Amino acid sequence: MGGVDASRWKPRRTKGTVIHKTRNQFAWAVIAAGTTIFAAYYYIGGDDLKQRIRKDFYEKTEEEVDRRNLMRFSLVAPKRGETIRQLLEEERDDQARK
Repeated sequence: MGGVDASRWKPRRTKGTVIHKTRNQFAWAVIAAGTTIFAAYYYIGGDDLKQRIRKDFYEKTEEEVDRRNLMRFSLVAPKRGETIRQLLEEERDDQARK
């Protein structure tokens, strides 16, 4: 009995195979292309784009801060959007009465 020829078996892992290298090269190419495209868009976009990015990610409006505080300091389950809007409207009404 000759046994089983194991040289023709498929590998159980991709490490050390050609597809492993190809997969990694493809991943690096996608990351590099994405970074290059974003950098070109960011630097070509100029000051308007930079200001919009800063405004969207760094500056928080008063309503957003209030909404986050309502969710953070609430001891019960998170409130729905309608409830939060209602609480904010009530707070505005209270401030308008004063």
